[in-house]
Amino acid sequence: MKVLLTSLNAKFIHSNLAIRYIKAYCQAYSSSNITIREFTINDQMDKILAGIYLEKPDIIGFSCYIWNIGQTLMLASSLKQVMPKCKIVLGGPEVSFDSCTLMDENPYIDFIIYGEGEETFREFLQTLEGGREDFSNIRGLVYRDGDVIIQNTPRSNIKELDKIPFPYRNGLSGLENKIIYYETSRGCPFNCQYCLSSTIEGVRYFSLDRVLDEIDFFIDRKVPQVKLVDRTFNCPPKRAKTIIEHIIKRGGSTNFHFEVAAHLIDQDMLELFKRAPSGLFQLEIGVQSTNEYTLDAIERDTDIHKIAKIVKELRRPRNMHLHLDLIAGLPYEDYVSFAKSFDDVYEMKPDNLQLGFLKLLKGSGIREKTNKYGYKYTLYSPYEVLENDYIKYGDILKLKGVEDLVGKYYNSHRFEHTLKFLIQYFNNSAFLFFEQFMEYWVERELFEVSHSLAALYEILYDFVRGIEKIPVHIFKEVLRFDYCLWQKPSNYPKCFYPAKLGDDKLKEFLDNQKNIEKYLPKYAEYTKRQLMRMIHMEIFQYDPISYEEKETCILFDYKNNPLEGTKFYVLK
Repeated sequence: MKVLLTSLNAKFIHSNLAIRYIKAYCQAYSSSNITIREFTINDQMDKILAGIYLEKPDIIGFSCYIWNIGQTLMLASSLKQVMPKCKIVLGGPEVSFDSCTLMDENPYIDFIIYGEGEETFREFLQTLEGGREDFSNIRGLVYRDGDVIIQNTPRSNIKELDKIPFPYRNGLSGLENKIIYYETSRGCPFNCQYCLSSTIEGVRYFSLDRVLDEIDFFIDRKVPQVKLVDRTFNCPPKRAKTIIEHIIKRGGSTNFHFEVAAHLIDQDMLELFKRAPSGLFQLEIGVQSTNEYTLDAIERDTDIHKIAKIVKELRRPRNMHLHLDLIAGLPYEDYVSFAKSFDDVYEMKPDNLQLGFLKLLKGSGIREKTNKYGYKYTLYSPYEVLENDYIKYGDILKLKGVEDLVGKYYNSHRFEHTLKFLIQYFNNSAFLFFEQFMEYWVERELFEVSHSLAALYEILYDFVRGIEKIPVHIFKEVLRFDYCLWQKPSNYPKCFYPAKLGDDKLKEFLDNQKNIEKYLPKYAEYTKRQLMRMIHMEIFQYDPISYEEKETCILFDYKNNPLEGTKFYVLK
């Protein structure tokens, strides 16, 4: 038999770990020809359909999630029409609940594997390879027997994870320029009610020796980024510290992304992270809310003060990106409360502030309490909150606008000094600034069209110059400073025309060897012409750092580590 495992990923740079596990596990027991093909939800459906049809598979296995279930069902319905003998199998978290209803509503689905899939899919293949059609003894399988839909008893999760082969052992072909997903454990020690991990009891681990060996595999092949899908990587801390220390000792250019619980970062782990080479790690910490009633309701044990302290320490060496998460639409979190949570997290100065919206996932505790909290949500995937007893849809819409602007202006880091300057004029509330800026965008229908990078500077300038209390002449200089920090200027946005130094003045600066020794010692071997491409000089009428009214000449050095940003020097 020819088996095709596939998934519609959210983006081209994503890859699917689940189907690779299925293939690796089943190939050891099956005689079938198992292949993998991945697409994205942005691909044209007719091209995906043609691509799968030309593979001529006997079995198609789809990996289903909230972001791809709609397109997956449409695709499966078309495939069944042109390939009626092909068996269509669905698996994944989105089809592991209400499986019988899904099959009843979609007659082109032949089988659903619910829960953990490796062993179920193996037994399913072995049954077909043996020429049998009796599926009654395969745990974790939903199937049709004539007009009747049968859901077999659930399957226990695999206890010894090392039974599952490493999914990348045969190489990384086809994964060039993509994020590699990996896991060292399954399950989560916590019980957050919005997360499906709360429905799985306990945490299981791949053996430490195996994990270290597989990490070496990625480092040896210079994989750009490995993103761990472990729900809480640093639990238990001792095991996590061994892995972190191993990665530091190995060095290399591979970036490892971990999702961690801040309260499990002890002093030893903190010191490990602080001494790591720049760019080796990227940490994601879920704060979700700073409202104590909200945290209690979702059964999340969070010490906000400890998180703030840990984040401050992790930021100090500037050797890694820190991502902090917030979720809008949680119980007891009204608009005012969310504004406070936003400001609390913003003050921690994360490199990326991820503002998400609650998804009432099938099987989650929060979905089961829909009536208790008065939830209204989209009845189609991704089951996103519309409103509840504490926050109305109109406010959710406002927060979506804020989310968009946080991505454009904060997470891009292109406006770092400008935002710092502006927020002091909004009662030192970042949320208040973004809220008013969002209202400006809505009034002018700016969300309805895409904007160039230059336009983002011009839009912000136009917004600020309409606010009397802000000294626009200083703001304009800070904004220009931020612009110069991110790129060697060529065509400036229309909102400012700088009094920059000409090339002749810059050449004069470079002719003085003492200037090179003082400001650019690492460029001693470069010619003047080469240096001209890597640096820039500009004059400001106000110091963009202190805001003092004094002519300030700044030298920008663009050849630096991305985490450190562009270096600049105030010339005397």
